[in-house]
Amino acid sequence: MTTNRKGNISEAQVLNAFVQAECLVWLPFGNGSAYDLIADFEGHLLKVQVKTGRLRMGVVLFPVRRFSGHLGREGKYKSRKYDEGEIDLFAVHCPDNDSIYLIPAQLGIEITAGRLRVTSTKNNQQQKIRWASDFEFAAVWEKLKERFGGAKGDRTPDLLTASQALFQAEL
Repeated sequence: MTTNRKGNISEAQVLNAFVQAECLVWLPFGNGSAYDLIADFEGHLLKVQVKTGRLRMGVVLFPVRRFSGHLGREGKYKSRKYDEGEIDLFAVHCPDNDSIYLIPAQLGIEITAGRLRVTSTKNNQQQKIRWASDFEFAAVWEKLKERFGGAKGDRTPDLLTASQALFQAEL
């Protein structure tokens, strides 16, 4: 299966999850946008970058960089990090375990690959581990909805603040 096809499947799965969560979903026209979709929940707009994760040795791995279709001097595709404010959330679809995870963009600004642990470590380490279960779509979305508060349509900054505050404890 081609990389583009895998990406299209992940985008479709994530779009469906947001629709099931009672969001309107907006798609940017053409290529070049930093985000793949905008999730609109009661007037709150979230720029979402969709990634496809792979389950390897108990960990969901996913890229957190932008890739272009151009090859660099080393023969590798050019990539760069996302700038602060370009996106609000990473939505990671992992076909290996049929799960979707929501990760705030600020967690991916300084790294090149994201890691979410699905199974226990061999040495039973508990500290400094990002457990996949903490980032599952339904659980994160419910926490974000609880923090929205206020009138419809006037809380987009509060939503972003809520998203950031929700994950500060998990950094």
